[in-house]
Amino acid sequence: MYQKLIKYQLVLLCFIIYTQSFGQIETNKKIDSLINTSIKNKNFPGAQVFIKIKDSILINKSYGFHTYDSIIPVKNTHLYDLASLTKVLASTFSIMKLYDENKLDLDTKLSFYFKDLKNSNKKHTTLFQSLSHTSGWIPYISHQNFIKKRNGELKKSIVRNQSSNRFSLKISENLFLRNSYSKKLFRKIKTSKLNSINKYDYSGLFFFYVPSLVHKISGLNFEKYFREKLLVDKNVTLLFNPTNSFDKKFIVPTEYDYVFRKTLVHGFVHDEAASLMGGISGNAGLFGNAESIGTLLADLEQNSLMFKKSTIEKFTSYAFNNSPVRRGLGFDKPYSKKEFGDYPNPNLSKKSYGHTGFTGTMFWVDPITKLTIVFLTNRIYPTRENESFYDDDVRSKLIDIITKKIN
Repeated sequence: MYQKLIKYQLVLLCFIIYTQSFGQIETNKKIDSLINTSIKNKNFPGAQVFIKIKDSILINKSYGFHTYDSIIPVKNTHLYDLASLTKVLASTFSIMKLYDENKLDLDTKLSFYFKDLKNSNKKHTTLFQSLSHTSGWIPYISHQNFIKKRNGELKKSIVRNQSSNRFSLKISENLFLRNSYSKKLFRKIKTSKLNSINKYDYSGLFFFYVPSLVHKISGLNFEKYFREKLLVDKNVTLLFNPTNSFDKKFIVPTEYDYVFRKTLVHGFVHDEAASLMGGISGNAGLFGNAESIGTLLADLEQNSLMFKKSTIEKFTSYAFNNSPVRRGLGFDKPYSKKEFGDYPNPNLSKKSYGHTGFTGTMFWVDPITKLTIVFLTNRIYPTRENESFYDDDVRSKLIDIITKKIN
């Protein structure tokens, strides 16, 4: 009788393992089909997908090619321009670390750290307002338009074709910015108009101040702080200005810029304003691969070595309860609107959090189901005018496939 019971349990265990394995194979096939169909539809030429459920990696795979000419296939180690994921992975994480160590207070005004803001309409803006996008700061300034002449040519007083002592900030392969230009960039941010305070209005302008903020508080430059305080002992590849360390064949290009740099943006940050910061900005500039992001995010889900549990909870929760403001602090959150539907997908819990990037990037974490999704593409190749990535709702379809497996 005892032997029969053992045999029955073994058969049941084998059936469960087979069922789970079959379910995973089917899910992976659906993901493969979605991504490959999206490539055929020219939503993007290639992609990386990293998905982890609990402690198991469901998929860590690359698809397609760097460009539509099908010359360089995407590999897991290749680097994508992460665009606004920089706002979380570099900027928000750095602020979380400083907050964790009681080195800053979220109710502190930015003008405490940046004295020039005391004489501006932004003198009362707090860190909390900035991170929750309720500061009233306008969304963006197209700084690249101020360095062009009326005929569209770049001003030689600001940009040169050759490097020199005064023009050493490399913004593309053959363009070098005047070293002191960032002062004008911050002046334009300082004098920009202010919209309604304490109402949600997504703005990237505060994040240009983050590198200086980190340096003022920690004494380390932004890159070094990110590397030594957040990436230490982690086997990840996340960095600014990747051409300093990698051959371009390992870096996925973004857009052919006909307006500003007049070349294919490849290995240099796509965001024009971030390029004027020498590629190191809190707004954009970080490059990496899906596996590295997934590895870094795992620290938030498990017993975090980077942050206290209370810090993670504070930043990844809604900044305001029962409010139309959909943001956490630095992190994006799910929301529902009749005219737009559920973002980013109705199957994600309200505890979930993440961010998206203009170049076609996304990460999302759901602590309820212990799900981590990282999805990287260069959807703006060869031009940002291609909106098919959004028209086909590829991100939400991917989340659908994954969450159906969980449920």
